[in-house]
Order: sequence, then C-alpha cells, then structure tokens
Amino acid sequence: MGLNSSDTDRTLYPSHSSFVPDPGTDIPCDNSSTVVMEALRLISCAAKNNSIYVVVNLSEKENCTTTGTSSRPCPSDGYFYYNTNVAFDRTGAIVSRYRKYNLFGELGFNITSTPDIATFTTDFNVTFGQIICFDILFRTPTLTLINDYNVTDIIFSVHWFSEMPYLTAIQTQTAWSYTNNVNLLASGFNMPATGSGGSGIYAGTNGKLVALFSESAKNALLVARVPKVIDGARNNVTSTTYPLIYEFSNTEITTLVGITTVPQQAVIQDILTAYTTSVLSLSNGTTASWLEICDRQLCCSFYVNGTFDAESVNSSANYYRYRIAVFNGVRTHSGVATTGVQICSIISCRNDTASSCGLRFAATDTVLQPTVFNEIVVSGNFSTTSDTMQMPDSLTTDMLPLNISDFTYRKTTVSGSTLANVTHVLTTKTSSLLTFAIYGRNFSADGLAFTESVVSSAIPFSRFSVVLTTVFAVLITLHILTKY
Repeated sequence: MGLNSSDTDRTLYPSHSSFVPDPGTDIPCDNSSTVVMEALRLISCAAKNNSIYVVVNLSEKENCTTTGTSSRPCPSDGYFYYNTNVAFDRTGAIVSRYRKYNLFGELGFNITSTPDIATFTTDFNVTFGQIICFDILFRTPTLTLINDYNVTDIIFSVHWFSEMPYLTAIQTQTAWSYTNNVNLLASGFNMPATGSGGSGIYAGTNGKLVALFSESAKNALLVARVPKVIDGARNNVTSTTYPLIYEFSNTEITTLVGITTVPQQAVIQDILTAYTTSVLSLSNGTTASWLEICDRQLCCSFYVNGTFDAESVNSSANYYRYRIAVFNGVRTHSGVATTGVQICSIISCRNDTASSCGLRFAATDTVLQPTVFNEIVVSGNFSTTSDTMQMPDSLTTDMLPLNISDFTYRKTTVSGSTLANVTHVLTTKTSSLLTFAIYGRNFSADGLAFTESVVSSAIPFSRFSVVLTTVFAVLITLHILTKY
C-alpha cells in the first residue's frame, strides 16, 4: 500500500496492479515492450542508474487465462491478484518475486497453490529471503527460509496494525529477529490513524540497530551497517556515521498531504477475556512476589522484585497497574484468522480491571510512574517441536522493546522430553514497562476456533510477598539463580 493502494472492490484492481515478469527474464528499464506499470519501470531504472538493490511491494496481477500453468480455477475476471514483493539488482533486472502466502483478510487477493520460497543472492555474498507482513507470525514460508534454506537475512515489507500488549510493530520485529537470530530489514507502511507504522533494521541476538515507531505520519529512511552472518557468527560492526534516520520534508516527498492527523498511533487491543490473569500487587516500598499460574496445561512461574511509591498516587492519578496473564489457546486476529499461542506475561493496565489491560493512556494525559521493576523472572516449560516457536517479548512506554542489555533469555532442554524451560529475565531497573513476556506460537492450532472462555480451575496456587531488607534481597537473588 506504499506504492499503490488496495481496495476491497476487485473491479478496481486492474488499474492499480502491475504485471511482473518472471525473475531473470527481463530488465524493465531497458525493455519498453515489457508490460509493467510505469512506477515499476522507473524503479528498475533507479536501481540501474544508482547501481543498488531495491525491493518494492506492490499489487500484482497475473493473467490466468493465458498462462495455462495453474491448477487452480481461474477467477471469472481472468486474473490472479497477489500482494507481491519484487527485487531488482544493480542492473535493474528483476531477480526475485515473492507473492504473500498468509493473507490478513485482503479480500480479492489470491495466494499461490504452494508457498513461494523467494530468495536472491547479492554480489556482496548475502542471500536474502522475502516475507510480507502477517507472514512473520507463521511457520510457512517464513521459518522454512531459515530452517531449510539457511537464509540469515530477511527482507520484510509490512503494513502492520499494532496491537497491545504483545504485537506492536517494533516489538514484534525485534522479538522475531532475536529468537531466530537472523538479520531483518523491515519497511513499514506508516499511517498512525490506523495504528500502522514501524520500521527497523535488526541483527538477531545483537538486537535492533535502528528503528522508528512514529506517532505521526512521516516518510523516513533508516540506514545501518548490518553485520554479516558467516558460519553462524555475526561480527561486531562499528561506524561513526550510522545508524541514522533521515526524515523527508513534505517538499521532498509530498504523500503526506491530506493524511489524517492523530495525537498518537491508534493501537488496537488484544482480546484478553480468555486469559487467566491475576493482579500483581505491590505494597508500598520494595517487595518480592513469587507466583505460579496455569492456563490449559501451560504453567508459568513469575518472580517479581518491585518498588512501589504509594504516597505519590491517589485514586484519580493516571498510572499503570499490572497483571500476570497466562494463555494457552487460540486467538483471533481481528476476525480474519486464528492462531495458536502460548503466553507467560506481565502486562500493564490502565486501572485495576482486566478489561483495561493492553490500553495506553492518551497523549494528553499526565501519567505517573510509581512502579519500578528491579528484577523480573518469567519462565515456563514449552514444546521444542517444529510446531512451536517462542520469543522474548517486551514493550516500554515509548512503544519500543527493551534493549538487549536489559534482559537475558534462554532455553534449557528438559531431559527425556520434547520440552524446554524458557526463561526471560529483566536485568535492568525500569519504571516504563508495559509488557514483559514469553510469547509462544503453536502452529498446530492455527485455523481452529478461537478460545472464548477462561478455565475456571486455573488459578494462582503459590504466592508470597515480603518486605525486603538487604539480606532478603541477596537470599532471593541466590534462590533465583539456583532455581533457574
């Protein structure tokens, strides 16, 4: 939707979709007879004239009445329409084409009969794989690129709808890059009025190199020096020039004219009614709590060491409260798809009710920060089969995840089973936390009916709180290190 908009009215598709030649067959800039939209030809020329690689996302059309190669029924209008990435090399040639497989609604668009595995290898000896938007949450073709084709660098075009508490844009991109330890170049379509935006460049377990989550509409260029992954290792890269974020003025790029202005991103809220939750009570001063909460056979352990300044707040003050939230079930994504998830988390809430969790205060609100988390340990036993994936998930009040220096994350295989103990530890004090979680995907439950009710038998079954002295703090820290 950055190059050409989409619409639910399929009759409008022919005018704003482009034919895309098969990779390796054409250089649109050099061949005036190539039937592509003019924008695509200009991009081919830009790649050639500047001797750069370019990947662009657009709406593609394929004439299925003349190809004769598809086993799928040809639509009555004679076209397949795809949400497509097109990659150009330094000569302007099309070297890769990826047609999105995991559509997010996108009425009128089609998918290929089998998922595309789209890669291209550059002259600087890096092979890039391509995915689009909703693909990032799925095994196929995303994890296939990594696990079966050993791809270590991913191009990700995205029109994301950020959702709290677990799936805002930079939060998701960072967590996914980290857990799969691949370089991720994410280009996000930016429209804050719909909660859309968020771009970044990430270096796996080295963390984000540069990222932008803008509360206002803007056009920006993100630049970073990305370390190559060679034989599974990533060298440190230093630069006095990069990373940088260049924001274009309205005269340089005029597409912001007429864009709806909002005070902050219109982030949507996950449906949490089926989660098992418990209020995280912090008494005045410094306290430590140990909880274990289960939801449908997923049991999560929590250790929280926090300091709460009760004297700074009153009943009318705006400040975030917190809940433990555990879920093992199937969620819906705005009613257009369902996915299996397994989550151990601490999440923020605007008040003491569970329905206020996953909401942030308005940009005009004065918000106090009476809670300081000194340490958090979240752990649970998760499956290690190919049907699952877990990610260290976090979000702060600036709508960015924690830096990699602020947490540790590890998986320890449970002997004699297909389980691993996954542990996510906050190691740096913070008063700006919105989410701290292990976010797990259960691919085997994708497409099932979403879970609508809480399991009544799933309740916290161990908990303690103590006012800490220095001695207690040392003892509890030692206990945590021993247990985990």
